Amino acid sequence: MRPLLLWLATCLTLSAAGQRIASYSPGATQTLLDLGCSEEIVMATRWCPLPKDHPAARDADVFLPDLERLLKAKPDLVILPRMTNPLWAEKCAQAGLRTIVLHAEARDSVRKDITLLGEATSRGQAAQEIVVRMAAGSSAPPKKIIIIWDGVMAGPESYLAEPLAHAAFRSGLSQGAWVKFDWELLATAKPDAVLWIQNSATNGPLEAYPEKIAEMGRIPAIKDLTCVNRGHVYQAKSGSNWLPGSGLQKILPELGKLRNDLHP
Repeated sequence: MRPLLLWLATCLTLSAAGQRIASYSPGATQTLLDLGCSEEIVMATRWCPLPKDHPAARDADVFLPDLERLLKAKPDLVILPRMTNPLWAEKCAQAGLRTIVLHAEARDSVRKDITLLGEATSRGQAAQEIVVRMAAGSSAPPKKIIIIWDGVMAGPESYLAEPLAHAAFRSGLSQGAWVKFDWELLATAKPDAVLWIQNSATNGPLEAYPEKIAEMGRIPAIKDLTCVNRGHVYQAKSGSNWLPGSGLQKILPELGKLRNDLHP
């Protein structure tokens, strides 16, 4: 029995190390890259942060899934985003494909996803190292920040909560994951800083946003906020660094610098 178990364990390890991965999640794709799985990715979305010369097919579409197209890539591991249709996940599994659905959004969902992907790709140690780096952070008193992206604001239960805590920030909102943007709500929150995320295929630096400062300075309910008067209104391109995945570790230094720019 023992030789059989050892043989099975060896086969499973070799299979995981040389597997073919189809990723329907740009955030997960970034995590796979950071885990060293680039050569194993055979299919991804057109939004995934792969190098231009990467050979993976770019036709994974979770909104219009195509099983025939997926099977053509011959994957043995399929990674689906948390919002995927359960029927599509079931269809992939019924086709004999090992299928992973990422965790529902929560403060710790990114940490759980990185751990899950590390286990699924036999890179548990590398995943744990990323998780530890993202967990460590500042002991300074947290400042309130409002992050606005695509017409919604990140709340304390969004996946951005832990990266913000790393830099001694907390959401200016009292509850929820994402809340519809509202000037009145922003005024009531009285944040120490406001950050607008701009949708972009590429990553960009976190920087001052003078145009938005000027706009906010003309709104009666907003113009007297301390963050507006002190110019603590910023912008950043989304790229892959702001997506739910290990790319978030790349924004931690910038968030830390922003926090240092605010008064203690």
